Amino acid sequence: MQARAQATREHLLQHTVEALGACGYAGTSTAEVCRRASVSRGTLQYHFPTRIDLLVGALDHVLTTAVAEFVDEAKRDGLEPDALVGRMWKHWQGPALTAWLELAVAARTEPELREPMREVMAHFDVRIHAAVADIFGPDLFPGELQRTGTLLLFAILNGLSVGRSYEPPQQSDAILALAQHLTSALLAEQS
Repeated sequence: MQARAQATREHLLQHTVEALGACGYAGTSTAEVCRRASVSRGTLQYHFPTRIDLLVGALDHVLTTAVAEFVDEAKRDGLEPDALVGRMWKHWQGPALTAWLELAVAARTEPELREPMREVMAHFDVRIHAAVADIFGPDLFPGELQRTGTLLLFAILNGLSVGRSYEPPQQSDAILALAQHLTSALLAEQS
């Protein structure tokens, strides 16, 4: 893809993520994204023929960016396994979480969104597992948990993130501390 076309595409995706955060799923129309990005409807449709393509593309973009930032920071800082849960929690907050949450809830009642969401999240699962293996090696978790350990952590973080939208932070902080403790115990067992 040409550099200019790629830049336009990324510009549209960034403004879509921002719109999801500000307007929610229902309010993130193609017209809203065009307004925010200062582009014509034709430009948007050239890159993303449908609203679903745009929204799912934005989710994939923000998740890919979050994983890349997680890996870069972990390698730069020398992330220790005992700090894995806290670092994942830090990177899961913000635009990636908001985009995922808006589209995950919408996919429940929007059949045309469901399958593209499954595909994006399946790719995310592969990327985050590969990222953790890249940082710590393929045998971070013991036995059968090698594949599912990272996914279990994200299931916990997803639940905590949803709860944070209506519960006091102290409740999720306690659960986060327990998740870190359990992860540390598993990792110690592996050593």
